Amino acid sequence: MSKDESPATRYRRLAEESLKLAKTFPPGKERDASLQMAQVWQRLSDQYINSTSPLFQAGVSEQPAAQQQQQIQPTDEDKDREES
Repeated sequence: MSKDESPATRYRRLAEESLKLAKTFPPGKERDASLQMAQVWQRLSDQYINSTSPLFQAGVSEQPAAQQQQQIQPTDEDKDREES
C-alpha cells in the first residue's frame, strides 16, 4: 500500500485484482474462491467508507496514553508530627 493510497482505495484495487484473477480460471473452485475474495475486499472497502469508528477513519492518530498522578504518601516522620 502506498502512502497516498487510502485503505478503501486499496481494498477496491484488491477486489478488482481478484476479479481479474477469477477470469483466468475455468469455472470451478479456484474461480469461485477468487470471486469470493473479490466480494470480501469490496465489503471491506464499503465498511471502511461507511464506518464512523475511529478504527476505520483515515488520519486518526492514536489517543495518548492516560497518565496516572502519583500521590505522595506520608512518611513515618509526617505521621509523628500529626500526632503531636
